[in-house]
Amino acid sequence: MMGRQLDVYAEAGKYSLAENVGLTLNEYKALEFILELNPLSPGQLAQLLNLSASGASALIGRLEQAGYIHRSRHPADKRMVALYPDLKQCRQIMISMEESAARAIERTASHNPAQLIAIYDFLFNSIASLRASALERLKHKTD
Repeated sequence: MMGRQLDVYAEAGKYSLAENVGLTLNEYKALEFILELNPLSPGQLAQLLNLSASGASALIGRLEQAGYIHRSRHPADKRMVALYPDLKQCRQIMISMEESAARAIERTASHNPAQLIAIYDFLFNSIASLRASALERLKHKTD
């Protein structure tokens, strides 16, 4: 139940952050994926967002036109196009993400240090596992 609650409130927070920077929720999520899983192909982004190829193409076009991302050849396979964030343009979005995380940290600052270390360790290991699962899923494209 806590996992579901975390997902729900995190999603609500993402919507608020996206709205503050003038993006739709899907555009914001796309930028999150591109920032985190850099480099990312358009097909992989479509898969992660559960979008059709044309839907992903339209979303990528909007982000590209706004200057948040650019396309370039993939470093491992020059035949493939990859999406890269424009870090200068994404700076305000990254600041918003960091401010949100800082507020959460401030709320827990008075907690027992041993508990905070345990929470950090749990989250660090969970993130590593979730990242590995996401990358593995991208290797095995489902149609």
